[in-house]
Amino acid sequence: MAVAALALFSCAEEVEETDRAIQERILNAWVDVNHPQAQRWDSGIVMLESTKGTGDTLNKLESGFFEYSQKTLGGVYTETTSAELAKRLGWYSKSNYYGPKYFELGVGTNFAGMEEVMHKMQVGGKATFVLPPWLTYYEGQEETMNSSVSTIYEIELKEVVENMLTWQQDTMKAYANTHYPGLDTLKSNFYFKKLHDGGRTDTLTNESIKVRYVGRLLDGWVFDTNIADTAKKYGIYDVTNEYAALDVMYAEELDRMVEDNSLVKGFCMALMEMNYGDKAFTMFYSEYGYSSSGSDQIGPYQPLIFWLYVEPEEEY
Repeated sequence: MAVAALALFSCAEEVEETDRAIQERILNAWVDVNHPQAQRWDSGIVMLESTKGTGDTLNKLESGFFEYSQKTLGGVYTETTSAELAKRLGWYSKSNYYGPKYFELGVGTNFAGMEEVMHKMQVGGKATFVLPPWLTYYEGQEETMNSSVSTIYEIELKEVVENMLTWQQDTMKAYANTHYPGLDTLKSNFYFKKLHDGGRTDTLTNESIKVRYVGRLLDGWVFDTNIADTAKKYGIYDVTNEYAALDVMYAEELDRMVEDNSLVKGFCMALMEMNYGDKAFTMFYSEYGYSSSGSDQIGPYQPLIFWLYVEPEEEY
């Protein structure tokens, strides 16, 4: 009997369980215990809670701004755009930007499962759902798991953007009308206003100038400055920063000035309108800033504001 049993065991085929099958089993068990009434979509999305909005619907090839948080199945938050939540979690820092995050749909930059939920939402709508790892491939690309675990997302659609250029133009115009009534663009998608005239009438040519600046987003958040008191005021002071004036090699050609100084184009465009002792306000769209890619601190397609001061020549 022992020999017969051994023979039967040796003939049995070992069945290897796929990663997806393992994750499905884990997620199903979690849902059965914690959210047995949750709505399960055919794709694998588990909708825990949703509130229908009353505004525009976000379609597949549009974009929108979302408040956004992410946490594990165990309820541990790992990311959020909410300043209030960050404060409760002890994460809050004034040097980090909190506010709606921009998502562009239909261009392969978001997980397929995220887009499945997003493009069904309306402005004002909220959704709390579980994104399984088999839906973490990028929309329109090869189906592969970019995550090894299921994740809970909490999102709220704040605004639908049908055309990003139009959105930026409208947003900048509204800001100008509020803070500088009557101010119009100096060049296409570029605002400039001299706040103080240093009195120089000559033209800067191939000279080194020293610049003080404060960089903001249109909602008022200060993302960079080389003025120590301003940095302290807005909670972004860094003791390792000397807060020296920015040395800029002035050039008559815009592209050369941008390249020589590694500055964004809008910043240089404003300096080309200034002279020693001048103070100015400038605002420009993302193509003169960080474009569609954004930066470590600034999201994509963000218009930027700078307050600039070119130090008097005698201070050099």
